[in-house]
Amino acid sequence: MKSNETNKEQEIPSTLQQSLDFKDICPFWSFKLRSGFDEQDVKTLIHDSKYCIVGEAWGYTGRQAGYYMAPLIPFVGCWECVKLGRTMGKIAKEFGPLAAPDHLRPTIYYFVKHWNSKHSTISGGSRHVKIWRNLRVNMHFNGKK
Repeated sequence: MKSNETNKEQEIPSTLQQSLDFKDICPFWSFKLRSGFDEQDVKTLIHDSKYCIVGEAWGYTGRQAGYYMAPLIPFVGCWECVKLGRTMGKIAKEFGPLAAPDHLRPTIYYFVKHWNSKHSTISGGSRHVKIWRNLRVNMHFNGKK
């Protein structure tokens, strides 16, 4: 009986499977986008691929950048994610903390669509627990409690 349930789950077309929202993929950056950016957020988007929006989606592993080595991207990362991360960094640099969130929304929309079609299996509850732990630790060290 259990094998029948598994077969039924496999028969569900991917178009009917629930897609993830930005808040599911990147809870930290989703909150930042709603509440507004500060200068440090813009610097992170511009200079730190591991902790940028795409980096959070990949679980802060650096894997989205091929462990920081471009030749490895086809094997361990995603070239489209790298390009989207760079695009988001350029937008943040051009528009600054006040205007960047509004200008990032179309790129984030495209990123969420890409994530759902290519990487949705990477997202998971245990990954989000790890991210929130990192967030609390980072906030504590940055003087925010």
